Amino acid sequence: MSKNTAKKKDQLPFYFTRAQADKGNDSKLLKVASFKPSNDNKIINGVAATRIQYPFITQLFYRESESFGFSFSCTASLISDQWVLTAAHCLSNSKRELKNPANFRVAVGKPQLVTGDDIEKQYTVTTIGTFGYKGKSFLDLGLMKLGNPVPSSEATPARIYVSPVQTGLPVTVAGFGVTEYGSSVPSSVLLQTKVDISESSNCSTMNKNWESNTGPQLCQESYNGDDSCQGDSGGPLVTNIDGENVIVGVTNSGGNKDKNSKNLCGYNVIAYYARLGYYASAISKVIGVPLSTLAAA
Repeated sequence: MSKNTAKKKDQLPFYFTRAQADKGNDSKLLKVASFKPSNDNKIINGVAATRIQYPFITQLFYRESESFGFSFSCTASLISDQWVLTAAHCLSNSKRELKNPANFRVAVGKPQLVTGDDIEKQYTVTTIGTFGYKGKSFLDLGLMKLGNPVPSSEATPARIYVSPVQTGLPVTVAGFGVTEYGSSVPSSVLLQTKVDISESSNCSTMNKNWESNTGPQLCQESYNGDDSCQGDSGGPLVTNIDGENVIVGVTNSGGNKDKNSKNLCGYNVIAYYARLGYYASAISKVIGVPLSTLAAA
């Protein structure tokens, strides 16, 4: 590690790797910059969402190598004409090492799941990166740079919510994940459902790294069965401001509050989302978009 990239206590590092010829293994992790932070899932009980509601919605497809076909892996969001926001675990292997960007395809602005030969025709990826996820699993946010800019006729980048997140903030989660826990089939259409932000003691009991909703993760509890699940990972948690869905968080992980239960999605589940307000300044600098343009509130 060079001296000019040494991590300081109050800095948030960004690690990235560029696309390379497929060698059947993962790319080398590179540390490139440090910025000061600002202070597997599908929708359960969801309803169909439209492109008008989510003009930034994005689908990720991944293959293990050139010998394999692409399959749907995660939901994501377009935040500039060439950058996509998703969960870090969607971009990493089980060792939390970045995957090869060349093995991803990205479909943007489509509320119907892309299938078959059409997947190969979607956007390629040149660069992927995370904000220290390899060392700290709760920093579960990643960025992808597309091979070409997305025209405005195809999709509209989302803005992000940077204000404090209160428990009463109305939020909705969206994604292409499974609609029933245990299923391996993603939804053929984008689904959404309303969920509740929580600050109960369950949040820290279920996740030792969660201290409050002012940190890198937001806590959400399901009291009525509405929830995200496998395949929704990386998808947006939004709030509506003057008719515009603004991204508050990105779907990370979840689990049942009853340790004996095998149901990890839906009723009695607690889930966590990357809080975008925490990463806002860092995201702005990485993608080259002024924070005043990127932020909605």
